[in-house]
Amino acid sequence: MKKALALLLCLCMVFALCVTAAAEGPEIEQITIGTTAAIETATNGEYAYDMLSSGTTQMPLVYQDTDGNYHPLLASFETEDSITWTYTILDGMKWDDGEDVTAEDILFTLQYEDEKGSANLTDQTDAEGKTTTAKYSGYVLSEDGRSISLTLASPNVRELGNMTSFRVYPKHLWEGKDELSEAELRVGCGPYMFESFSKDSGTISFVPNPYFPGEPHAARLVYQLFDNDDTMFLALMNGDIDMTWVYSTGVPGSYQDVLAGAENLQLISVNATNAPAVLAFNNAKGPFADENLRKAVVYALDYEQFREYVGSAAADIPNAGFVPSSTLGFAETEKLGTDLARAEEFMTAAGYARNGDGAFVNESGEQAGFTLTYRADRNNQVSCAELIKNQLEAFGIAVTLEALDSDSYNAKTSNKFSENNITMEAALYGYTSAGMGMGNGLATIYVDGRHPVQGGAQVYDEQFQTALAAMAAAATPEEYVAAAGEMQAFYAEHTPIVALYWDSMTFAVSARFDNIVVDNAFGLNNVNNWLSITEK
Repeated sequence: MKKALALLLCLCMVFALCVTAAAEGPEIEQITIGTTAAIETATNGEYAYDMLSSGTTQMPLVYQDTDGNYHPLLASFETEDSITWTYTILDGMKWDDGEDVTAEDILFTLQYEDEKGSANLTDQTDAEGKTTTAKYSGYVLSEDGRSISLTLASPNVRELGNMTSFRVYPKHLWEGKDELSEAELRVGCGPYMFESFSKDSGTISFVPNPYFPGEPHAARLVYQLFDNDDTMFLALMNGDIDMTWVYSTGVPGSYQDVLAGAENLQLISVNATNAPAVLAFNNAKGPFADENLRKAVVYALDYEQFREYVGSAAADIPNAGFVPSSTLGFAETEKLGTDLARAEEFMTAAGYARNGDGAFVNESGEQAGFTLTYRADRNNQVSCAELIKNQLEAFGIAVTLEALDSDSYNAKTSNKFSENNITMEAALYGYTSAGMGMGNGLATIYVDGRHPVQGGAQVYDEQFQTALAAMAAAATPEEYVAAAGEMQAFYAEHTPIVALYWDSMTFAVSARFDNIVVDNAFGLNNVNNWLSITEK
């Protein structure tokens, strides 16, 4: 009898321990996230994977909330003069192989990128003799190895915006190696660690990092790769996935009404600092080197149609100053609107007059027209392109539509592959929140023709460069706001680019979840969300 009681007591104790262990483990068995990100290798250095894994393994130094405020993520931060910024690794941060994350990892990352052509700590000179000055003029490591002070070449009150996407490399694994294994290219320091990637099934999975100083709430994250939005949102409505994610993009307005009617889903809307639909002109060559023609197009467009047919229910008519009102340094400028009489005046100033068919022609009888380049795989760009063509051809300007794949589009609309080789006449873009804030902010990297990677609008104007220099030199928030106002005044006056609509960022997620956190740069796919989310 005593043996039986003892055995029963042991079984009860084992059961209790199992229950306790289960209670202390992750609360959610699995969260499945759908994405249309095109991922081929799932390794560090592949852009689409870097953006995805920034919410799981490749944790940035800081994050920005939806109110625009910055907070520590991998490191705390401080500055007294906006020139020298000190970053201190938070207590307990470790790589998922158990090694400590240190400030030397930050230094190593900067130096590693310099070897690949970046200008972080070292000036870079290209084959044509053009020199890019290093971003930082110097650095100091603390004695305990946890802090690094980086001194900028000039003050930047917005430096933290650049750090929301700065991911650190593991020096202890990467240093001195000519080639890195796939495993080494997947080591991270976030709440999750890489588990598997199957290109055939289109899945990437992550499990909790046992060394992370916090407990993520799901035992596994699985990212399901989709070829297009239609199949992805159908899977969401069917409950096959729990949420969707595309970097710096919410649910397109065309899907929101349908998703809002699904009882198994919830929609979350937040202020947006991105520009989901931008018409950018080539300001340096081609028809739109003539400012009058740019202005004629701007006033001939019907922004109500873009808002109604392409944007979400929360979309708004943009201002000529381009950047949305949630942007740091926003200044009021003219609200855009259709003004055909004014548009016709600018056509006249550009040397065009209507013929008997109502088309605008020059003295040689050639009709005014241009080629509009856009991404064939971006639904909102396809819709905007059709609207632009219909609106402008009704006005008298011919539009030839050019739908391209991603690589062909980038080759024609940016300096990514070859500097000063931008050949588009006008193009549709989607500027991400991170991209809008890079450099000196206000989407200037997309406008500045000198930018080594972007520069699509090909602007070299002295007024633009003066405002840009003032933004770069601002030592206080007040100085930056004043300079930002001048930049928006330039946008409004010369229209190098135009936003077709402003919009809130809307996300769709299963109704079974609660305590959801949205990140300004990475939406639902962010570290804090995985540490907060619960099942109802």
